[in-house]
This record gives sequence, structure tokens and C-alpha cells, in this order.
Amino acid sequence: MSVSASVLSQNARVTVDMRNVALTTVLEELGKQSKCDFFYNYALMQTKGMVSVKAENRELGKVLEELLPGLGLAFTFDRNVVVIREKVDDEKPKSVRVKGYVFDKQKQSMPGVTVKVSGLTIGTSTNAQGWFALDLPMTSGTLEFTFIGFKKKTLDFTEKMAKDTLRITMEEDVQELDETVVVAFGQQKKESVVSAITTVRPMDLKSSSSDLTTSFAGKIAGIVGWQTGGLPGALTEEEMNTKFYIRGITSFQTGANIDPLILIDGVESSKLDLARIVPEDIEAFSVMKDASATAMYGARGANGVILVTTKKGEEGSVYTSVRYEAVASMPTKRLDIVDPVTYMQKYNEAILTRDPLAAPRYSALDISRRQNKSFPSWAYPANDWNDILFKDYSINHRFGVNIRGGSKVMQYYASVNYNRDMGMLKTDRLNDFDVNIKNGTLSFRVNLNVNLHRNIKLLYNSQTNWDKYHGPSASVQQAYKLVMKADPVSYAPTYPADLEYNWNHIRFGAYRESDMQNNPYAMIHAGYLERNRYSVTNQLEYIHNLSSLVKGLELRGRVALSQTGYYALNFTTKPFFYRLQSFDESTGAHKLFALNAASGDRTIDLSDEKAEAMQTRLTYELRAYHTAAWGDHQTSLTAVLNAMESTSSEPQKFLEAVEHRNLGFSMRGTYGFKDRYFVEASFGYNGSERFAKKHKMGFFPAAGVAYVISSEPFMAGAANWLPYLKFRASYGKVGNDGIINTPRFVHLPEVLATSVRSLQPGQQDAKAWTVRNYADENIKWEIAEQVNFGLEAKMFKGIMEFTLDAYQEIRHNILSYRLVIPSHVGIEQNQLDNIGKVRSRGIDFSGKIQHAFSPDLWIILNGTFTYNKAVYMSLEEAADKPEWQRKKGHEISQQVGFIDQGLFRDEAEVANAPKQSGSYGPGDIRYRDVNGDGKIGQEDAVHIGFPETPRITYGFNGFVNYKGWEFNFAFQGSGSRGFFINPMSISPFYSGNMLQAIADDHWTPENMKMHPLWPRLSANAIALHNGEEDYYQYQTGVIKSTYFMRECHFLRCTALELAYNLPDRWKNKVRMQNVKVFFRANNPFILSNFKLWDVELGENGFNYPIQKTFALGLNFSF
Repeated sequence: MSVSASVLSQNARVTVDMRNVALTTVLEELGKQSKCDFFYNYALMQTKGMVSVKAENRELGKVLEELLPGLGLAFTFDRNVVVIREKVDDEKPKSVRVKGYVFDKQKQSMPGVTVKVSGLTIGTSTNAQGWFALDLPMTSGTLEFTFIGFKKKTLDFTEKMAKDTLRITMEEDVQELDETVVVAFGQQKKESVVSAITTVRPMDLKSSSSDLTTSFAGKIAGIVGWQTGGLPGALTEEEMNTKFYIRGITSFQTGANIDPLILIDGVESSKLDLARIVPEDIEAFSVMKDASATAMYGARGANGVILVTTKKGEEGSVYTSVRYEAVASMPTKRLDIVDPVTYMQKYNEAILTRDPLAAPRYSALDISRRQNKSFPSWAYPANDWNDILFKDYSINHRFGVNIRGGSKVMQYYASVNYNRDMGMLKTDRLNDFDVNIKNGTLSFRVNLNVNLHRNIKLLYNSQTNWDKYHGPSASVQQAYKLVMKADPVSYAPTYPADLEYNWNHIRFGAYRESDMQNNPYAMIHAGYLERNRYSVTNQLEYIHNLSSLVKGLELRGRVALSQTGYYALNFTTKPFFYRLQSFDESTGAHKLFALNAASGDRTIDLSDEKAEAMQTRLTYELRAYHTAAWGDHQTSLTAVLNAMESTSSEPQKFLEAVEHRNLGFSMRGTYGFKDRYFVEASFGYNGSERFAKKHKMGFFPAAGVAYVISSEPFMAGAANWLPYLKFRASYGKVGNDGIINTPRFVHLPEVLATSVRSLQPGQQDAKAWTVRNYADENIKWEIAEQVNFGLEAKMFKGIMEFTLDAYQEIRHNILSYRLVIPSHVGIEQNQLDNIGKVRSRGIDFSGKIQHAFSPDLWIILNGTFTYNKAVYMSLEEAADKPEWQRKKGHEISQQVGFIDQGLFRDEAEVANAPKQSGSYGPGDIRYRDVNGDGKIGQEDAVHIGFPETPRITYGFNGFVNYKGWEFNFAFQGSGSRGFFINPMSISPFYSGNMLQAIADDHWTPENMKMHPLWPRLSANAIALHNGEEDYYQYQTGVIKSTYFMRECHFLRCTALELAYNLPDRWKNKVRMQNVKVFFRANNPFILSNFKLWDVELGENGFNYPIQKTFALGLNFSF
């Protein structure tokens, strides 16, 4: 290699100050300054590792004499050329032995510390006494001391140190141990935090999903969540495949806001924007769970807060990181439907078991024709709708690149990420357009820090998400449901052309006109949908450090503009449907009958079903922050004034055009004494446009204390095994202004105009005005009154740590309908009032174990456990409701239903049992007569099963590193969650098809189990025989039964990953800082005793299935 130079000068003076850089980098700099040419073997230089050198205005020759001999190198000058070569044996120095002890700040020995030479593979680790000894083939260099949870320590060694016994002191890494926690409008040292805040390492949220929120449940203590499907291309929050809540759900009014407040870089964001963030862009992720943590957000803090801070620029050279993944995606479990022959046989059984004298639906000839493979598949259809509609898997792609760097004046971080998600729908070769789902998500992020002055800084953050979706115009969820509903033998998906209908188009099959709505293949080919969504946030923040005027004072001002847009275009056709009229088995000739020849149209038209929406939000914030410390005392004071206004496009009513506005003033004061006693008080004073004048503003105070008992002198003896122990407690009130979605202004009257028919002949109808809702200016915020007790501990020198929180919340003023109203009042509908109250109790636990067994082997194990139970404390219920059906004291998502007593065994049991609805007999479901009136009715329903929101969510994950190999695993589980199978949706033959599990386990005279999966078969809906199971149309309301009640408890492996990091010698050859190849599996298997579908779907078993993925990826940086 040659570095250009023009003048030889051995005495040329140079100035360098470099640490832990490649030797070639140093030589290049020396060449530039001395105007000399350096010649050397590049591969030889790369074996010398990283070096450090410092010289100020010194002669070049002197610098080389100190730098090169210790590395086993010699040099010579020849005019303007410096030649560097390896020393011959008699020139090489003897090996140097470096030895010593490693301690922590408490002077406790530290075993397992990795000690190595910077840039080389030479290394060792300390023993149980913290002792190390290392023989080095050089007289100078740099030693690195590393241990999980501690800052890396470096030490420049020389030959003279061989005589000494070193004593190295390691310092805890504040960032590694999350000692600095992001709190509301600021940061605090972890030891001073009095609130319940969970911090998450971004790397723990990595997965092959394009939705970050799928990683929350089981990894974040306090998060209650589950998956509802796996459909790609969610462009609205209602379409998202996950539900997640902080400490469960504590409000029961339909339409009330139960979601946490999400702030990305301090700006309110949607769940979709949170889902679009990639872990590589995240610097800090915090979940704020109690009133002390969220009080400063006042009216928005009752449901908890998620704070995400993205990466910022850093001074230094440009650092670039690139990531790519190819992902194979497939269902975790497919619906297992009976084959067509079994379907026909069981259909006949269903008819004959109800009426032995009836004629079977399918003859033996019909069945044998389906088994005869010599006939065309369309002649005697035997449809496997799953195989006809869906592929086995799809291939998705993930790509991301980010850069980070900057100068003293400006630092920057920028990233671009692109996700390409595909569905699994098959497209007919004759179709003119592709109906499979394709969703592309492109995200941009730019964060700039500009130092305008030594005390003034300007921050600019910009984030953009753009989604482009293509898919069928029909609901894909509905297509999955039609797999169960579609008849497998009455018609083919499509028919070939006959002599009459032989023009170029798809001839979809149907047996009768009603089947035209049930052919799922026709349904997904009837058109396509183009959708787009964008989300843009730009914010500018001004930071002024006023310590020159008032020590510790800082002012910040921020303005942010966010805009979200969505629009959709629906392109449709009108499929042609045909019935097979005749088929000649000998010649193969066939004739079709057109079912809709007049109404069919193969032309693609733009449907009138268009959608367009846009929301704009403007946020202002002014913040003052002051800190002070004297002696053993520390104080801080934070004051925030903020305002937000947002508008939505195309309001349908006058009141909908009113801007959404929030105004707030918040403060927090903290005091610490001797780094062991801490007190904090905060409040939020917030206003919302949703309430009458006297309730527009709300005051939400909170306070907390913390005691780091491990800092007491009397705990010094336990420092070796219990270095950190902290107790904390908090109490406060926070609000929720999202009391209901519609009506937005509950306190205003709602008056409707209706037509009244005139009794006079020839006169027009008159208008009458009806009061639908009366004005009620006393409507106010929901108030969440919360108390929290916490315990934090680190044990065995940081090898083990855990956090435990126990809490109670009482949610007051929940909006609920008045049900006890005198009939003479004459109102059209029940009135809303703040009469509801819910109590929620639970615990959050998170723990971690981390240990280095050797320099090459170390592990990290994490675990979380979340328990939450929310019950009604107060609400108004109908006066005539039986006591056992009243909700007070029961969980808010627990269902009311009948208690089954198995199946009737014989006619005698039927005759002697209480009367129930339907045409029932042996093999049908029997119910308990709770009130003892001799019949089954509404009064016999009681509270049954677990709530639909899981009480228990838990998870554990681990990270193992051995040399360059990494292995990650993660498991997530759920328990004490109930759901009900909708028997009408799986009712065989009535719904169209039949689950294999029902064919395998249903009541027969030979299988008289009390609880088979299905009662006696019937060609009719189950509601005909057990009317109590038609719970969506039951005359008394939505009432279910325990027969189809199930518990959703499972343990799912959510991630397995194996990765390999290329060693330094390979990375140096390609000029890379890091290169990692990995294989990752997400959701590869689940342990559950429920087998019909993926149990996490609950009652939504016919949704687009949850996906398991297998990814191969590459990360590299330079």
C-alpha cells in the first residue's frame, strides 16, 4: 500500500492523538503530516490489532521508535520512504507477563471478567478471586477489561508493568444497567425513580414481523396482549393483528378509550405508527404504568403511557448499518376440514340419525363418483377449498439501512426501512388482475442535532411512513370463513368452456343463485382494492442551557406537526356463474347453464365505495427544567406547558367539524437525600373541549417515595450478595377524556327531526322534534385512582436482578347508561351518566440473570409475569335482573350463559328434564334449571368462565453467546382467559362444511360421552335443536353456554434464532466493523390442548391465521 508524500524528512514533526484504531490508520495520518511514503505488507499490519498513540509536535522517527518495536515491527528510512517490516528473531522482544486483580467500586473481587488485548484474540478471564495473568508477545499495547453490566475498562501496558501487580476497578455501566430511565418529560437516575416504569432493550423486541407490537406480550411486564390474526397489510388500527393494554382493561363502556397513550420522541402517535418502528431505530423504550409516572399527562394518562425515544446522531466518523431478511410465512395451524367423501357420508348420517326413515342426501353412486379419479374434477366436484384458495406459504422481504455520525456542530441519524409482505391467495390464470395481497411499507427517519452555541442546541426529528396495499376487493377474513361455509361437492370452483359459453372469461361454479354468494373462489376474484396510507411527523425542539444565569436551569420549546392520510379505490367486476347442466361420462362432453347471464360483467369498473380520510395534529410544548445538588441533597423541578389541536377531514355533522383540543400545565418536583431517600410529587392540570365549561379542566395529582435500603451502612455486610435493594410506593389520580367515541359531546342535548303522518287527507306529513339525549353539564372525566408498591433488587454482584410491583386501581366516573328510569319520563333512549366504577388489582414481575462463564461464553435470561383482574364495583342494572346475573363483583369481560349438564342419554331423560327450546332429543345438550321453575329461560343464565381478557400473561427469553455464535430464544404464555366457540359458525352442513374434529368426536349411540366435541349430528343448524346456542339471535340477548366454553391457556415459542458473527480477521479483510448472518424462526410451535385452530385467536378461529415465519438474514456495518 502506498500513501502519497512528497518530501522525506525523518525529523519532520507530527501531532497525533488516536486510541483503539487500526495501525494502518495511524500510518496514513503520519504519512500525510510528514509528507513521507510508507511501504508495508497490509496483511501483516492487520495482525497487529488496534493501537493507541499520542504525540504532540514530536519527530517522526521518535514516534515510530515508540510505536513499532512493541508490535514486533522494525522500520528504516530511505530518502522520502519509510519501509516497515517484521522484526527478525533476534530483534523481537521477549514476552511480557501482565497480572493483577479486578474489583468493583465496593472493592469486591469480580470473577468472570474478560481480559484481552485490544484488536487481538489473546485473552483470559478472572478467577473466583478476581485474579488474572496474561503472557503477551509484545512489550506494549492496550488491555481491555469487559463484564456484562460494567463499563469497558482500557489500560495501556508497557514492559515495565511486568514487575507490578495491577489493581483494576470496574465501574457499573449506567446505560447497560438502565440506570437512566426515561420518565415523563425527562430522564432520571433509576435509583431515584419512585414510579412503576418498565424499560425494554430494543434488541428484545426484534422479530421477522413487520409489526413491532407482536413482540410486546410476554416481554414487557405489565403489558396484557394477544394476537387476533395474521393478515398482512393493516392500514387502520381496527385491522391490526394485535391487542395490547397496560395493566389490562379498566373501563367497560363501548367506545371508551382503553388504549395507552403512545409518544414517539415526545409526540403523540398512533398504534400503527408504533407498529411501523423497527427496533434498530429505537434508543429507549419505556412503559409507564402507575399514576406517579403518568400524572403529568393528566387527562391522557389513565391507560398508561408508552414512551419511545429514537436514536440520535453522535459525534464521530460515519457509521453505517445494513440489514436484510428473506422471510417465509405460513399459518401456525390450518383449519382441518373433512375430505368431500367424508362430508357426504356424515351428511347422510346427520339426516338418518334424526329420521331413520328419511332418504339420504347422497347416494352410493354420488359418493363413488367423487372417489373415481378418472372423471374430471369439475364433473363431480370434491373441493378442498383450502388448497384451491390458498398457497402453502408466502415470501416476504425486510430491508433497512441507517447511518449515524456527525461533527461537533451537527450530529445526525438517518434510516430507511422497507417491508414487503405478501398474502397466500391464489390467482386464477384467466384472471386479468392479481388478487393476492401485496403490502409495501416504506419508512424514513431523520434526526438532527445542531449545536448553535455552547449552550444552545436545535433538534429536528422527521419521520415518515408510507403503506401501499393491493389485494382483493372482498374481505380476506370472509374468504377464510367461506372455507368452512362453502359446499365442497355441489359445484366446482370454475368450469371449462362448453360449446355455448366458450368466450374468454372465468366460469365460476354455483348450484343455485344463492350459491353465488358462497363460492369463495369467485368472491376473491371479483375485484381488487388499492389502498394507501401515509403518516408524517416533523418536530423542531429548541434547547437553551441557562446555567450561566441560574445553575442547573434549562429551557426547551417544541413544536410538532403530524399528518395522517388514508385513501382507497375499489375496482370490481360482476362474475359469471354457471351450473353444470349435463355431463356425458363416455364422451366427456358437457353443457353449462348460466345463472346470471344478464347481470354478469367481466369489465373492471371503479366502485363507488371509495374511502378517504386525513387527520392533522399540531402540538406545542414549553418546558423548564432545574436541578440542584448540595452536600447530600439533590432536587429537581420540571414545569411543562403544552397544547394540542387536531382536525379530521370530511366531517359528517357540524359538531364533528369542531377541532379536538387539549391544553395542559404539569409540574414535577423531586428530592433526594444521600442517594437513598427519595420523594417526588407531580400533577397535571388539563383541559379538553369535550366537556361543559365547569368540567373542561381537571386536576390530577400524584406522589411517591423510594428508599434504597442497600445504601444504608448496616447493609454493607450484604453488599457481596445484595448490592442493591429498593422499596418504593406511589399514589395518585389520572384522567381519561376518551369516555366514549360517539356522541362526542355527551353534555349537549341531541334533538332529532322525525316525520309524523298527517291524518288529514291531502296534507303533507309534518315534522316532529324528538329529544334523543337531554343536556347534562355534569358529565366529566374518568378518574383512575391508583396505588402502587414496588420492590427492586440486584443480587450476587449484578448476576441476578428483579422488579416486583403490586397495584390497585379504582376507575371512577365511567360513562354508563341509566337503566332505572320512570316510564313517564318519555325519553327515546337510556341516558348516559358517570355512574360506573371498576376495581383493578394485579402484579407485574420482571427478572434477569446474566453471567459470563469465560471470555467466550456468556448468557442473559429474562422473564416476566403479569396478573390483572378487573371487576365491576358499581353500575346501574335493570331492576328485574336476577341477583346471580348482576355484574357487580364480577370481571368486566366475563360472560353470562347457561350451564350445560352434558347430553341427553335417552328419551326418558328428555321427558323428565326441564323444558328447553328447540326440537331436542337424545344426544342434544341439556341445561341446568338454575331458578327451578321447570323450564330453561333467561333467568337460568349465570356468570361462567374466565374473562375474555387474559388475567395472566408471562414470558421468558434468553441470549447465549459463545465466541462468534449467538443463540436467542423466547417463549410467551397466557392463562385464565376464556372464549366461546360460536356453534352456529361450525354447525356442520348448515354452515356448509364440516370440521374433521367434529367428524371424529360427536354423539352417536356408540359414542355416548357426556361431553363430546359436538352433540348429535343434524343437517340443520344446532339452534333448531338447542335454541339456547343461537346466542346472537336469542330473544333474551347474547347468552352462551358452558358446552362450547374453552380456556385459552398456552405456551408459545415466539422466537428461535441462531446467528454467527464473522471474526475480526475476516471482517478486517472486507473493511467491515461487524458482519452477522442469522436464521430466525418466529412462532414455530405452540403447546395447547385446544386443537381446532390456533388457540390465541379465541373465538375468531376463522380469521386469517396467525403466521409462523422462518427468516434468513444478514446484518453488516462499516
